[in-house]
Amino acid sequence: MMGPRAGTLLFRRGLPLAMVVEITGSDGNAADLTGCVFTSQVRDTLGTLVATLVAEVVVGAVGLVQLRCSDTSQWPLGQLWCDCDVSWPNGVTTPT
Repeated sequence: MMGPRAGTLLFRRGLPLAMVVEITGSDGNAADLTGCVFTSQVRDTLGTLVATLVAEVVVGAVGLVQLRCSDTSQWPLGQLWCDCDVSWPNGVTTPT
């Protein structure tokens, strides 16, 4: 599950995008992400895929994942939605 800091992020199209998200467990604490696989996509308000982001654990930090895209120059203007799905070592996938 995403941490309580999920919200709106404003950025300039054409610049690289990078953000760090916190994945928390049901107890509210940062989750141990050892062995997890992440997928992240950006979509417009109609659900059309805009980009697939690189999603990687932040080395040396518990529960943090960096999402990034080096080229946003072709992204549409307006509101976009981003997700970060976690596939846990036990085979369960948690959508966000």
